[in-house]
Amino acid sequence: MRKRAFSQFDDAFAKVGSAAAGRVRVAHLDTGYDPDHHSLPAHMNLALQHNFVDSDLPNDATDRGTSGGLANPGHGTGTLGLLAGKAFGAFSVLGGAPEVEVVPIRVANSVLLFYNSAIAQALDYVHGLSANPATFVHVITMSMGGLASQAWAEAVNALYEQGVFIVTAAGNNYANLPTRNIVYPARFGRVVAACGVMADHRAYADLALSLMAGNYGPPSKMGTAIAACTPNTTWARRGCPEIVDFDGNGTSSATPQIAAAAALWIQLNAAKLAAYGQDWMRAEAVRQALFRSAAGSPDAARLGRGELKALAALSVAPPRPADLVKVPSDSANFPFLDVLTGGDFGAVPPHGRRMLELEALQLSQSAAVEVLLPDPAVDPRSLTPRDKLNIADALMAQPGVSKALCTALKNGGRTSIPVSLVAPISSPTPGDAIARKRLETAMAPVVRPPDRRRLQVFAVDPSLATDMGTAAINRAVIDVRWEKDLLPGPVGEYIEVVDVDPASRCAYAPIDLNHPYLLMQDGLTPSEGDPQFHQQMTYAVAMRTVERFERALGRSALWAPQPGETKGMKDSYIQRLRIYPHAIRAANAFYSPDRKALLLGYFTAAGDSAGLGLPHGVYFAALSHDVIAHETTHALLDGLHRRFREPTNSDVLAFHEAFADIVALFQHFNLPEALKHQIRKTAGDLSQESLLSQLAVEFGQAMNGNYGALRDAIGRTDKHGKWNPAKVMRSDYDPDKEPHALGSVLVSAVFAAFLSIYQGRTADLIRLATSGTGILPPGEIPVDLADRMADEASKVAGQVLAMCVRALDYCPPVDITFGDYLRALITADRDLVPDDPRGYRTAFAAAFRDRGILPPGVRHLSPANLVWDPPVLGLDNLASVLGKMELTWNLDGDREKAYEASQHNAAIFHAWLVSREHVSDEQLTALGFVRETGPKSILLPDGISIDGTIGGIEVHSVRPARRVGPDGQSQTDLVVEITQTWRPAIPDGTSYRGGCTLLIDLKSTTVRYVVTKKLMGAGRIATQRDYRSRMNENLRACYFGGPPAGREPFAFLHGMT
Repeated sequence: MRKRAFSQFDDAFAKVGSAAAGRVRVAHLDTGYDPDHHSLPAHMNLALQHNFVDSDLPNDATDRGTSGGLANPGHGTGTLGLLAGKAFGAFSVLGGAPEVEVVPIRVANSVLLFYNSAIAQALDYVHGLSANPATFVHVITMSMGGLASQAWAEAVNALYEQGVFIVTAAGNNYANLPTRNIVYPARFGRVVAACGVMADHRAYADLALSLMAGNYGPPSKMGTAIAACTPNTTWARRGCPEIVDFDGNGTSSATPQIAAAAALWIQLNAAKLAAYGQDWMRAEAVRQALFRSAAGSPDAARLGRGELKALAALSVAPPRPADLVKVPSDSANFPFLDVLTGGDFGAVPPHGRRMLELEALQLSQSAAVEVLLPDPAVDPRSLTPRDKLNIADALMAQPGVSKALCTALKNGGRTSIPVSLVAPISSPTPGDAIARKRLETAMAPVVRPPDRRRLQVFAVDPSLATDMGTAAINRAVIDVRWEKDLLPGPVGEYIEVVDVDPASRCAYAPIDLNHPYLLMQDGLTPSEGDPQFHQQMTYAVAMRTVERFERALGRSALWAPQPGETKGMKDSYIQRLRIYPHAIRAANAFYSPDRKALLLGYFTAAGDSAGLGLPHGVYFAALSHDVIAHETTHALLDGLHRRFREPTNSDVLAFHEAFADIVALFQHFNLPEALKHQIRKTAGDLSQESLLSQLAVEFGQAMNGNYGALRDAIGRTDKHGKWNPAKVMRSDYDPDKEPHALGSVLVSAVFAAFLSIYQGRTADLIRLATSGTGILPPGEIPVDLADRMADEASKVAGQVLAMCVRALDYCPPVDITFGDYLRALITADRDLVPDDPRGYRTAFAAAFRDRGILPPGVRHLSPANLVWDPPVLGLDNLASVLGKMELTWNLDGDREKAYEASQHNAAIFHAWLVSREHVSDEQLTALGFVRETGPKSILLPDGISIDGTIGGIEVHSVRPARRVGPDGQSQTDLVVEITQTWRPAIPDGTSYRGGCTLLIDLKSTTVRYVVTKKLMGAGRIATQRDYRSRMNENLRACYFGGPPAGREPFAFLHGMT
């Protein structure tokens, strides 16, 4: 404070020196003083002291100390020390002007609790003293303030006319509340407002929420404001005579510094000041000297004229009388009241009107009004009608507003248009980034979008509503991820629903799921007759299915790209899968790889019986939870393994169908109400008939005219409507079965594994419920037991589904068999969960074995022997190629960039793989590839040699696989799929592909597994030729031969059911 870089008091005092004659007199209005403190100014005029707080002690201004929440004992002692504290102890001098004469005047018990009348009386008292040259007061300093007062205004005007310089505190706030504008009397034009400046020369304003900060503004006031040092100033401690702390803060500390600088300037220029012809000129001359010498700042909005410089002020000579301009008189009027009321005060007398203006001015000293009226000095006529209404509303909303003022504001030409207060309260901007962010959040909390969107659907399909036993679970609410930019359709990041009905020549209006009414009620209520609900349900189920894939694989899902129209053209990224809810009028629904779309049909039941449905009624695939999930899975699987559409063996298309059924089936366990209902119905025995193991119930009943579902994982319904459990036999797996029948064997195996795991996890619950017998009584089980068993069923179903999806990264890129899939399941699960305490992998191996699904090339069916093999020859220099790749594909990234990165990575890996510098011929051969392209003959096992041409190596996919195990450990591998094609010279359009999948550990940069389908294996090609020969015997075999049919394999498959 005293140094030259700050307020310069050491240099200024040295220049002025001590002058006993004509000593400057300063009136100190505060809470009083401590007469025993060693810093007490040397020149206390106790004869003139006065007390306007304690009526019984009018001539004793000592601080008697008070207690309570608003008490601030010692405030006067602290500010008095800053003004004129004398030297003592280690302090050569404490105050800014230690030689001034101080008149102590007690006006309050606390800086926060005082009466306006006490201050008004004190100002009037000083006015009286100043009327006598012998007791004239040159400076008034008051480190407090509050609401406007007309008595204060009148006193300030009288003192200014006498030539008394007045400085008062600008006021303090926390987070700009209750106001950050300068308080009264500092707000008056004839009073200098003391603002604050910190040691780093930044404004003492807009600080963190937990810190007190100084007031500033409005702009019209800052021309008569100046800033002095605070916080951490010296602070004489009341009741501790020898203690001076350094915790002075607030604009209370700044005020006496400005008063001291004014006193020093008056002392130096006393003779010239006395020569002025009019008294007010003396006060104005002091003001101008401080203003002109202040260190200007770009932050005039908060520092006013700038930082106080006491020494620099002494260099400013008193202005010529002609250069002094008298400041207009101050008042506590509120000129806006005329504008707000239209001048209509009714029968209110003139003095009552002045009271209303004063009340309005006081009420305007709040953040809510100030944000609407930043500066009361602006022309009231500039207010717009909206401004007037907003300000009037804000005034009437203030606590304690009088009925008279409310009446005047209401009668002042208000319209019936409601106008809300929409402008935010201005917020401080502290320098600390963390504090600033916290303050921004506190002042304007961010309303974050929801993470999930809730949508109503049919739990299974509409058929449940026709049976009293299932009507209660007919509807469900599922949640999908929130897409903020979801367009009507719906059209989102993954899905685009296009509702065109070619058969009816109709196009239905797209649903807007962001409509406020739909957001409030979880979308439309399920309805068979509302096309927009059909749109909602297809979107909801498809998105739910996408999310299941993404969570299991640890990356965002991509749809199969659009192949280039001609050879050499790049494939095109496909952002959205299209869904046509009413695409065809047929009992069919399928995924179209060519259109990258789901085509869902609707049809009229042909038979006189439709199970629980209406004979000859209309049935929609778009309302079947299972059909939508099934078809979406086809699309997701096609995006992951495009070669799985090529029927190289009887398992390939059957696998596509089975996998789609598995995903649809296990999504039943995500519907809590339906799950608990079926658990209670079956007493927890899920091997009995239940909706949980059945697919497309209504669709199957309408197509077949009976009571059976389209497919059932564990049983069959005969022609009489009786359900019978399926008998499991080692001969169930028969490659001669059509794809759906063969696929049902795989579905049965997976569901059997699930049942085995579920039964193991619920065995203890049943033992507890049956006192150890394990035999439940007839009838429904208790609700608590059902809930716990439902929890276990849901958990196991989620785990089994995740296992099935994760296994896709461990499959060969071509020519998949059920046995391959079993090995992929076991390997993927062992990687994630090295230990298998609950026997999940054993359950899968046993279920596949019991149905005759036996993987070739293994000697034992124990899970440890089913794990894929590591490479015979490792790949060297993997680190060099991995370092060039972009491996940012995850759950949150941009999907198109992920696709582009995958293509880029594939090109990099391909260049590395075909280079002899990095990969030897022996290593390529071990992977099942041939480096040299061109003519190549293959000798089959029967001795027949077939000529053909071998193409180049293709890297189809490079993708990360991110997983987090039960132990919390994360694992990231790189999955690389490589293929090569051999084409016979015979022009029959047949191609034979081989390939491998590499699982690369990114931490060790080594190949962990190689899943190979060797291209040049004569046995593989012979097997494929034999399969194609058998297919040609089928009347539908021509479907696979020509390009038109081959472009829509799923339409053909679903037409076979």
